Amino acid sequence: AWANSRGGSGTATGTTSWTASGIVLQPGPNVLTVTVRDAAGNTGTASLTVTLTLTFTFTDDPLTAESTLIKTVYIMELRAAIDSVRVALGLATFAWTDPTLTPGSTTINAVHLLELRTALNQAYQAAGQTPPTYTDPDIVDGPTVIKGIHLNELRDAVRALE
Repeated sequence: AWANSRGGSGTATGTTSWTASGIVLQPGPNVLTVTVRDAAGNTGTASLTVTLTLTFTFTDDPLTAESTLIKTVYIMELRAAIDSVRVALGLATFAWTDPTLTPGSTTINAVHLLELRTALNQAYQAAGQTPPTYTDPDIVDGPTVIKGIHLNELRDAVRALE
């Protein structure tokens, strides 16, 4: 049997070496404890620490105010990073309105920014932390200019949960 100090447990299979599946690591140190029993009923226990470090890199980082054209790749990278953090915190990936953004044909608009913020705020809540504050907090769906600062803030906030 195995147990993770950060939550979760299960069974391992094997005789001289074992295989365990379904171990979900949380960001930071995870102490995995394995307890084994032989045919005579003797037991033994061993532990090891596995540290999950999430490291995110982003294209054109940081984005330059007033001179950076917002690209779909920036949104897709943020989505992937936020989904990674969400899964590491035990949340499901976010249900994005447009799951696939196509460079050159998908127009980036307010809903994309709003969803990034919502998905990240939920991750902060799951981590027991106060969600970040944002420049232009009252963005509404519709025609909106998405600025480099908006995406830089999200990038920084994702990294703060690594």
